[in-house]
Amino acid sequence: MKEFMLGCNYWDSAHGTDMWRCFEKETVEKDLEALARTGVRTMRVFPNWRDFQPVKKLYAWQGEEHGYVDADERPLSDPTGVDPLMIARFREFAAVAEKNRISLLVSVMTGWMSGRLFLPPALEGKNPISDPEVLCWTDRFIRGFVNGVKDLPNIVLWDLGNESNCLGPAASRYEAYVWTAFVRNAIRASDPLRPIASGMHGLSSGSGFWTIRDQGEITDMVTTHPYASPTIKNDIEPMNRLRTTLLPTAQSVFYADLSGKAAMMEEQGGFSEALGNPGMQADFARINIYSAFVHGLKGYLWWCGMNHTDLPNAPYPWSMIERDLGMLDNDRKPKPVGDAVRLAGERIDALPLEELPQRRRRATLLLTDAQDHWAVASSAFVLAKEAGFELIFASQDRKLPESELYLLPAVTGWSVMDQSFFDAILDRVKKGASLYISYDGGHFTRFEEITGLRSRGIVKSRKAHRARFTFGEVSYRVESEMLLEPRGAGILAQNEEGNPVFSRHVFGKGAVYFLNMPLEKTLAETCDAFNGTLWYKIYEVFSEDLRRKEPVSSGNPVIGLTIHPLEEGKLFLAALNYGDREEDAELRPAPGWTLSPLAGSGERIPGCDAGFYLLGKTE
Repeated sequence: MKEFMLGCNYWDSAHGTDMWRCFEKETVEKDLEALARTGVRTMRVFPNWRDFQPVKKLYAWQGEEHGYVDADERPLSDPTGVDPLMIARFREFAAVAEKNRISLLVSVMTGWMSGRLFLPPALEGKNPISDPEVLCWTDRFIRGFVNGVKDLPNIVLWDLGNESNCLGPAASRYEAYVWTAFVRNAIRASDPLRPIASGMHGLSSGSGFWTIRDQGEITDMVTTHPYASPTIKNDIEPMNRLRTTLLPTAQSVFYADLSGKAAMMEEQGGFSEALGNPGMQADFARINIYSAFVHGLKGYLWWCGMNHTDLPNAPYPWSMIERDLGMLDNDRKPKPVGDAVRLAGERIDALPLEELPQRRRRATLLLTDAQDHWAVASSAFVLAKEAGFELIFASQDRKLPESELYLLPAVTGWSVMDQSFFDAILDRVKKGASLYISYDGGHFTRFEEITGLRSRGIVKSRKAHRARFTFGEVSYRVESEMLLEPRGAGILAQNEEGNPVFSRHVFGKGAVYFLNMPLEKTLAETCDAFNGTLWYKIYEVFSEDLRRKEPVSSGNPVIGLTIHPLEEGKLFLAALNYGDREEDAELRPAPGWTLSPLAGSGERIPGCDAGFYLLGKTE
């Protein structure tokens, strides 16, 4: 699929981050030939700022500044301070990549890499985000570098830089915004044609300084770096089991929806064999490639192409998780992850599609005030996938999406959301939509009218409870809960004390479901919360009307489906097994629909793998 960028991040095998100052064309040629054979079509590369703009500052009497020179203390050959030798080496590298049919994503401001700062000598010790002198040389570097290589035909995308929010502290959201816009504008002034990606990770959906919203406003694409790591609360279970396999997609969709821009998984890796053996790392890559593809992401890049197990130069001796990350081993032979990347790419290319249309989504999750947005949203994404429907993530700073189902999970605090936004949701429910609310101590106006429940007070019980649902009994713990009695609502579950836990209330032409526990918040940090548990069945209950309209479903919660409209009333179906074991697909076409396999079996799907199908109307 020509629009899907598949490949890896690259530093050469012999020198890693020192590859430009120690450039060896023969090493690069051998590396890239081996990576191309392993299915790499796109490569993210990094002009090390320290090496490409090796500006030094000289000082005279009593520390008086005497001017800038190059690394050898000669006058600068170019006013931008960019070393022409480095430009020549980058062009030579790009030619090798083009020979191997590899396109390039270039992270322009590479001053942070693998736990180390790489700054020009004259700028060391200064804050790269806000210091005026640094910003002066930043602008010069961008102009010198981009103008020096922008004619290269295989550069397809610029990055602001690599995780540039790690370069230095921003004093405010405004400072982070200004830096982002400054770098974007400098790149665009030199090259107005190519798109510019964010290159950031760890962005905020709420009160942080580096926000998804701002990156989406300023750049053309947002990026995620979703490892099996605590950064996204994804270090709780093995890397090839449900949750760990799905949260990278959840984060990428989260970024795309909240930013209003396209997203890609720009880097993902295995850290070390302690996190997962080579076969598990291959599983992790394979399922994430397929998941990125069917969820409309623009690409997937593994970190890293090459191994760096024996390099003496920092940062490699500093950290155990920066060495054994390659798709290829030290002899340039594919590891299992390399084979997984190649085979996944070949399988996607074999699909009889020019491009994959966007999947169908009919439910919207709305973020509310004071909650941990990501914890709540990520759990809801997994539960929805298990239950068989797709979520749109929405915030209050954008227009309310048209949906058949709205979710307000783990509502907490006094403000919750703006009244006009809440009224807009209720208006949709009156017209026939469904609304699901789960409770985490939040307050509501018109609570009894909306839910059909009367509150007898809130208790911070910190209790463990048991609740019986129609699908079985579950145990749970709450910090606080409402003491409730029905006033028109139908009680779908209650706990051992007789207190309502789950209810449904008719509201206009729609319905409001209320869950008296912070389900999504609780599951976010609970081990095995989604494997072999019944929690997703709550999502099945309140989404029943929506799911009944779908042309196909799966009876297996580990199998996640996406449905993509094609021409002539046909549909493309992707069925992904997010678990580590082979599973029955349990695909169930609705009456009047037939299912034809395109790739994979209609009956069994291996662990961390996918099946692709065509759905058509029965004649």
